[in-house]
Amino acid sequence: MNSYLFLLTIGPVQSFIAAARKSRDLWAGSHLLSELSRYAAQELKALNATLIFPAQEELDKHEVVNRILARIETDQPKQVGEQIERNIRNFLREQAVQLFQKIPGFKKEPDSQKQALDQIDDLLEIAWACVATTGNYQHDRAAVEKALAARKATRDFRRPAYAAAVPKSSIDGLRESVIPERYHPHPGDNEKERRRKHLQLLDLFGAKPSERLSGVDLLKRHLPGSGGVTDFPSTSHIAALPWLARYSQTFASAFDSYVKDIRQFFDQNAQPAKINRERFRNINLLQGYDASIVFEERLAEDVDAVDLPAARSRLHDLYTALGSRPEPYYAILHADGDHMGKVIDHLATEGIEKHQQFSRSLDSFAAGVRAIVEGPDYRGALVYAGGDDVLAFLPLDTVLSCARLLAQRFAEALGAYQTTDKLAPTLSIGIAIVHHIEPLSTALDLARQAEKMAKRSRNALAIILSKRSGADTAIWGGWDTDFVDRLERWIELHQTDALPDGAAFELRDLYHRVGPVLPKEALHAEAMRILQRKRAARGQSEIGSNDLTRLEQTLQSYGVQTLANELIVAREFARARGLQPAEERIPA
Repeated sequence: MNSYLFLLTIGPVQSFIAAARKSRDLWAGSHLLSELSRYAAQELKALNATLIFPAQEELDKHEVVNRILARIETDQPKQVGEQIERNIRNFLREQAVQLFQKIPGFKKEPDSQKQALDQIDDLLEIAWACVATTGNYQHDRAAVEKALAARKATRDFRRPAYAAAVPKSSIDGLRESVIPERYHPHPGDNEKERRRKHLQLLDLFGAKPSERLSGVDLLKRHLPGSGGVTDFPSTSHIAALPWLARYSQTFASAFDSYVKDIRQFFDQNAQPAKINRERFRNINLLQGYDASIVFEERLAEDVDAVDLPAARSRLHDLYTALGSRPEPYYAILHADGDHMGKVIDHLATEGIEKHQQFSRSLDSFAAGVRAIVEGPDYRGALVYAGGDDVLAFLPLDTVLSCARLLAQRFAEALGAYQTTDKLAPTLSIGIAIVHHIEPLSTALDLARQAEKMAKRSRNALAIILSKRSGADTAIWGGWDTDFVDRLERWIELHQTDALPDGAAFELRDLYHRVGPVLPKEALHAEAMRILQRKRAARGQSEIGSNDLTRLEQTLQSYGVQTLANELIVAREFARARGLQPAEERIPA
């Protein structure tokens, strides 16, 4: 038999994963893509292939990336590639058939199920290439990469079998909705008929009145996770976690009473979501219910309009009992490794074994990400951790420390590998801070923007704060600088009210008014004058001299705009961590 280097990719990636309205849909897309990649790797192992990337012995430990490199021994490489591709497509269809048979709406609408399966058959973009090995791994890997790039550039165009004159999916806009329009409420329907259709859509398809869902959307919506569990915390749940963590023990009876009372308003056919108690035991703080029920704007999704005023009144009673309400912002963390391609290119000069060793080290990092993100210290929800690519939802009170630990663990796992220029891999992380009811597609775009911002300098953290009013605020800095430590200090100052809220906004206003025209020395002098006259601790004291010195140093090093933006972002973190009561505030 001859030896070949075989490279396969499964897509689409971003368009498939990111096309989601709910956090659970987002997770389901990445989970499904990982399962298909895992299946492909297992198929190659069954053919006695030598896996290079991923190189782990046990493929069921964590997510598998959608790019698989292996060495195969065969006299018919074309048949092997075609067999692997065919088996992947058949595996996906079998999974879809089993799942669609459990959707009540498809039992009533067999034509809709057929259309959904046609869309599933057309979903995957699988590309593969192989080259005969020459004994020079560096040369062979470059050749197979070039061959795969040529294959991807050769597009397959064909008319979809499922095309029909019906509304497109409201989630991705690409495929037709497979839910017949008669199930959706229409303008001429009375309130009783609209409510009947609302409940029918939920019962038959798991859809809401405004949702037109394709077969791919329904596959993600109903995809079971580990143990058949289909739940995943919402963005509202993540946003509420800092508030729940602070008050759920002290005011346990108040929360229990609220949940008990609010249940009477839930429609029996539209119960609010529950989270996976086993996987997310560290954030199970409302008797298993998703914390969307502690946000007034989300109650309308689970409570009938007639009962909504009473339900909202009960929620306000809870706010009054606690003396506060949850902050509405959460964080999306998006991380990606630096110098990865150059490191792999350099390792290729040392042969397959070195590349496999690197793959195992990368797998080791990825395997530990969930325990970090979803552990008791950070209380997040991991969407995926494939190699050096990480996407997770985190509450604002833990996201900074979680990001720093992930960067440290990444450097520890891969520090032994370098580029030809002696650069080791590092992890750049972007964090988007967004409102819990902001469209998920918009939030994900912001997270990607933040990650790209961090990648510009590499080994960095970038944060974009997107408030519901006003322009976005962006800050960034290297992991090897004092950026995070500096930000942590600004957070502490805000928490203790040692730094007035108005200081940051006056500095930003100063920069926008005269920053571009005023000499640097004069601009900094005016900024310090603003800070020195600001009164801390609710007007009871001045800003401490040590902190004034640090503020001035930041001004000198980074400028007025950067300082103002850092203070504005720090204020949002401080609100999530909890501002100290007035009697407990410590003067600067």
